[in-house]
Amino acid sequence: MAELLRKIFDWSEVWALFIPLTVLLIYKPKSIWVVPVKWYLIIALTLNICIDFIWYVNMYDLFDSRKGDRWNNNIFYNFQSIVRLFFFSWFFSTQGKQFKQITRIIPVIFLTGTFIFFALSGKSIFIISSYLMATEAGFLLIYCLWFTNKTIRDDKPAFYTTHPPLWVVGGLTLYTAVNFFIFLFYNYLMYHSQKLKEYAASVWDIHNILFILLCTSIAIAFYNERTRK
Repeated sequence: MAELLRKIFDWSEVWALFIPLTVLLIYKPKSIWVVPVKWYLIIALTLNICIDFIWYVNMYDLFDSRKGDRWNNNIFYNFQSIVRLFFFSWFFSTQGKQFKQITRIIPVIFLTGTFIFFALSGKSIFIISSYLMATEAGFLLIYCLWFTNKTIRDDKPAFYTTHPPLWVVGGLTLYTAVNFFIFLFYNYLMYHSQKLKEYAASVWDIHNILFILLCTSIAIAFYNERTRK
């Protein structure tokens, strides 16, 4: 039983996305903020299926890699980081004109910085980039804190039941605030020593738990958007 639960949890980056996608298909919320979140979920599902499938192939050596060749899923993590920043920037741009300018500037800065980093540092895009993922988490956290501050200072403050995007922002705040430190030190843990590599693998469980919570909060946001008056 423990081994089965472990395998189920290892695939959480895939099945967790079906939680909000199922709510989306059932209730079909129509608000403008739903569109970027919906596309993020669809693309994240595609990328995570690739990530976990490659991990599964390597874990059980399904194709008998006698020469020691292993498939590499790191590029999908790097690409997903770019996708997550882009689509959540789009999401925040739907939350009022105060966000319009910053949500246009930050993605350009991020993409430009990413290109320069990989071009000048000699780092391979086929290796998970802690700096890329940590920077993405940092930018998203800035969005979240700005949004939260605006909501608190608003003359008519919103509530989770009346303003469903708060659920998205709440889940994203928790996800980015904790994962910022996991992302920042992940490369060091993975490539410093075998003992730290094993520790990095266990720390990634925290990321998966936070990802499940993020997907759940998005599902609640979809549901509340559909049922609110």
